[in-house]
Amino acid sequence: MSSIQILPEDLINKIAAGEVVERPASVVKELVENAIDAGADEVFVTVNDGGKTLISVLDNGKGMNAEDARLAVQRHATSKIKSEEDLDHIVNLGFRGEALAAISSVSRFELTTCQDEEVGGFQYQITGGKRPKEVGIGFPRGTKIVVADLFFNQPARLKFLKAVKTEYHHIYDLVIRQALAHPEIQFKLTVDKKLTLNLPKGQDFLARIEECYGSEIANDLVYIEHEEGYLQFEGYFSHPAQSRSSRRWQQIFLNDRSVKNQTLSQAVYEGYKTLLMKNMHPMFFLKISMSPTEVDVNVHPAKTEVRLRNPTLIHTIFAEGLQRSLKEESRKRFFGDVVHDPAEEPSPVVREGLLRPSGTLTPKSTFVEVNDQIGFRTEHPKTQRSFDTRPEAPAPNAPPRSPQTHTPGDTAFSFNIGQPVKATESTHLSSSPAEFSAIGQLAEKYILAEGPGRLVLVDQHSAHERIRFEEIRTDFYNNQLGTHSLMIPVILALPPQDGLLLEQHQDDFGKLGFQIEPFGGNDYAVKEVPSILKDKDIAQVIRDVLDEMSQFGRTGKMEIFFNEVFEKMACHSAIRAGQTLSLPEMQSLLNQLSQLDLQIHCPHGRPVLVDISLSELDKRFKRIV
Repeated sequence: MSSIQILPEDLINKIAAGEVVERPASVVKELVENAIDAGADEVFVTVNDGGKTLISVLDNGKGMNAEDARLAVQRHATSKIKSEEDLDHIVNLGFRGEALAAISSVSRFELTTCQDEEVGGFQYQITGGKRPKEVGIGFPRGTKIVVADLFFNQPARLKFLKAVKTEYHHIYDLVIRQALAHPEIQFKLTVDKKLTLNLPKGQDFLARIEECYGSEIANDLVYIEHEEGYLQFEGYFSHPAQSRSSRRWQQIFLNDRSVKNQTLSQAVYEGYKTLLMKNMHPMFFLKISMSPTEVDVNVHPAKTEVRLRNPTLIHTIFAEGLQRSLKEESRKRFFGDVVHDPAEEPSPVVREGLLRPSGTLTPKSTFVEVNDQIGFRTEHPKTQRSFDTRPEAPAPNAPPRSPQTHTPGDTAFSFNIGQPVKATESTHLSSSPAEFSAIGQLAEKYILAEGPGRLVLVDQHSAHERIRFEEIRTDFYNNQLGTHSLMIPVILALPPQDGLLLEQHQDDFGKLGFQIEPFGGNDYAVKEVPSILKDKDIAQVIRDVLDEMSQFGRTGKMEIFFNEVFEKMACHSAIRAGQTLSLPEMQSLLNQLSQLDLQIHCPHGRPVLVDISLSELDKRFKRIV
């Protein structure tokens, strides 16, 4: 009995139509997906001349009987869907029923298959979609499809194929993506009679990544997983310090399907926000699982693009889960494990749309209301970070220091020296002091510190900038961003376009702690500023904020905008390179840095810490060989 049927016209009209065969790689994709859907755990791909003269895909799947084989090469013949309701529960890679018909119409096509070895195999040959030939043949269980002379009967399309090397790279990338999505399957790729790829079956995900991309990339990745409601994801992500200048090492697999989706890609970058340097990109190999009812794969003939039914919710869950995991991993790398007290965790806000099919809710994140939109943020009560100018006794056995000096334009400061952070001041962080002991200062830019078995160098500006950024952001969302009234207002002259922008965003400036009023013409009087900026160049800060606002007008995302503004405020209020610090001040900076969830990168993505292991130093000094 045939398991394949020709779809009725009303159902065909509901399936995204389009050109299936664009180039040799698209042929390989359709054939490999059919092999995977057939339950194969061995898929062997052979190509010659970049797939132009020969493409062969052999699998050990369940195969087809003669009746199914005849139907399989007809248009809209499929065993994957039978009704319109099936379009909302697609779990197969292929389902349109167009691939084999389209491929056989533009090539010399041969299908050999066997479902039962006792019955025997069956071979079906088609040339340019015409004159089919069929014959019985001995063949092991499985299917082999050979596509020769692609586009031989369409010279115009053949002419526009790229060079052999280019077409080969497209095929190679396609096989790599399928191999990453299915590490349980063995994949072989033979190119011009040379075995170029042989990936054994039964590998774990990381081993498959290493096989495909090499140990150098695999060693730079950290495993992260998260589950909430109907969304579960796991994968390997690069440390922010290991970011790359291109997006080549980014793969997303949704329900074991290699996909492209802007919501998911943006969510990854949102998770890395304030961690990446400009124009740098993370590496990630991401596997996402969710109910098929929440994903629409019927939006593109190639099935590479998908539509999510609740993109905003998924974006928020994903970005927050990833960012929290990246923070924890970065912290573990330098400061040890984060201490959590479940009794002090705030109660989550239950939101619609997160119910599992069984009706249970499994949130693993904390939710808060931000800017009239549901957002994610980890709640941290304020730690003690205020500065004063009280003199402090030097640390025991500290070397004598020259008097503290400051570069022009910087204001005096000191940290809360000798005042340890109390455990009650943070529900997520350890109350113990930093693992690092300050040793000294290098070039008035870097703090030298000793850690367990390593030497640590800290960029003092980047470190203080990260501390300031987290303080400003936490205070802002807790409505605790203090303000300072200026005895003498700062008069600010702005070009007309910036003046208009300022007036349009008076409420946003007010939320940030600024009070600015028109002063006639293009002049404005600044009467109140955030306390953290009271001694800074207010005019320059406002100009930087206006620059960000002009860009925000094109992006339309308030959280992104405010983070950019917080970065500017943090940068202007942080200590600078060139400032001399006392040893207690250095130690206080390290202590405060260790209390943050994220302290490895400044808000602009530059590294805060660099460490050198003691064993590496011993090697350099020839203590060990």
